[in-house]
Amino acid sequence: MLTVREVEVRAVNAPIAPPLRNSLNTIPVAPLVIADIQTEEGPRGTAYAFAYAPQALGPLAALTRNIGEALQGRPVAPQAQWDAWQDGFRLLGTEGLVQMAISVLDTALWDALARAAGLPLVRLLGGVPAPVPAYGSLRGWGPAALAEEGGRAVAEWGVRAVKCKLGAPTLEADLDTVRALQGAVGPGVEVFVDYNQGLTRPEALRRGLALQDAGVRWLEEPLPVADDEGLAALSRRLALPVQGGENWWGPAAMQRSLGAGALGLCMPDVMKMGGVTGFLRGMAVAAAHRVPLSSHIFVEASAQLMPLAPTRHWLEWLDLAGPVRASPLAPQMGLVAPPEAPGLGLEWDAAALRRLAAEV
Repeated sequence: MLTVREVEVRAVNAPIAPPLRNSLNTIPVAPLVIADIQTEEGPRGTAYAFAYAPQALGPLAALTRNIGEALQGRPVAPQAQWDAWQDGFRLLGTEGLVQMAISVLDTALWDALARAAGLPLVRLLGGVPAPVPAYGSLRGWGPAALAEEGGRAVAEWGVRAVKCKLGAPTLEADLDTVRALQGAVGPGVEVFVDYNQGLTRPEALRRGLALQDAGVRWLEEPLPVADDEGLAALSRRLALPVQGGENWWGPAAMQRSLGAGALGLCMPDVMKMGGVTGFLRGMAVAAAHRVPLSSHIFVEASAQLMPLAPTRHWLEWLDLAGPVRASPLAPQMGLVAPPEAPGLGLEWDAAALRRLAAEV
């Protein structure tokens, strides 16, 4: 049994090139919180969380540090610790920054266990490190930028699907973007679209029907994540599957949404689900409802976990930690395979961490 000796927390601002854009905002850098767990026995585990907004980086780092201090002297037993966190934070709530801090620590605990065993995480969990189909999650905005980026993703990575952000003031502008992207990637590549929860119910139906006719293959987050009733009604009206789930806070939220018939596809987020432990429990929910499950960002953990999912679908390729990661990871012929290195296979570029360090 491993025992936690200390937890180190660092923060960096990793550049995103090109910047990540949607109808609501532009994200030029990824504010990342890195947690390193050192055990008494030697193995060390690491993981990161994505704070989304610069204003949240300091608070998330501080909360992760405070929660992590309480791990000192405790056994490295992530499933038991995850349940203890859920009980311990029940009155405060295990959403938002609390869940994000729990997630990065949970994932680092799993990484330490797998490194101690000398196994990639997928093998530690009883799986086979099989490659998973990846889609290129595009960062740009507008027809010209997305067509160029989409064509490059197909040429460089061999992906057979790409996703773009939509939400222009008019439906015709969104259709122009879709047509430009389809023309750039060719007829054999699927196109997905994402509205980042930005539409009203009537507009979601209007645009969904038009995008369905245009050959789009999934409609992601057309409505707010909590609108299970609206999403279920939309799903019943469209042949185009409605995708969502990246903003679920844990397996319970996932169960409520899928139980309501809100989505035909799902894509939980490792961080918001509660780390490796939460994502594993979410896989069981998707399997029980027979809903295809894709991943959301966090490509290193997703590569280890997706082969375990009974209803696995696509791995989202949007690499946020690449600028500070020492070990390469990228789709090969449209597939992402988990590294054979122990743990997550995640190693940091020490020079990049120093150069991009944030004072928090």
